[in-house]
Amino acid sequence: MVMKFNLNLDSINYIKIVYKDRSERTCCKKAAIKFMGEREIVSCIKYEEGIHVSAPQDVLLSFVCNNGLYRTTTTLKYFEIRDPYIYFTLQTPDGLEYQQNREYFRVRMQEKVVLSYKEKGEIIHTPCTTYDISANGIRLELPHKIDSIEDVYIKILFPNHELKTKAKFVRFDDEDDILKSAFRFVDLQENDMDFISQKCIQKQLEYKRSGLL
Repeated sequence: MVMKFNLNLDSINYIKIVYKDRSERTCCKKAAIKFMGEREIVSCIKYEEGIHVSAPQDVLLSFVCNNGLYRTTTTLKYFEIRDPYIYFTLQTPDGLEYQQNREYFRVRMQEKVVLSYKEKGEIIHTPCTTYDISANGIRLELPHKIDSIEDVYIKILFPNHELKTKAKFVRFDDEDDILKSAFRFVDLQENDMDFISQKCIQKQLEYKRSGLL
């Protein structure tokens, strides 16, 4: 549902900006809002080396608020590095689309995974694939039922990126006649959480373009 942009600073926790760098790679940055007016939004992140952004360009903008997540497209007008911050000046959007009542939305995605766990005192390494994923958890398609899971580690093998985290077993399910197991990430690094969020956004856009959403 598209609605008129009427958010105020008090209701926004932070924003996420998905943009293209000078190498045409899709990047995602979490930013704080410094100023928001009728025409411009000025946001900033702590200075990081290696960030190269061309402006102006169209970007995907997410507002993480107390009551949910809102998303829209807008224009990145200016990009400035003023150590210790990097500033993004964006055009204030006309409208917003409400996404869901939580930040970490789950997206269907198939990636290779190695599930490692202790079963009856023995360390087991099981190759499997993702069924769906968010920045705080994952469901895996399992080759067989597992009786007991302790000391779980999950290694996700994205193309050109590999991440590993400790995980907590949540539940089994076999809906759609597919044996699956849900896990919550325990110590996933913030940059890896941002990477997964970026992949989820990209996949959701692909589904929308192909008419699957």
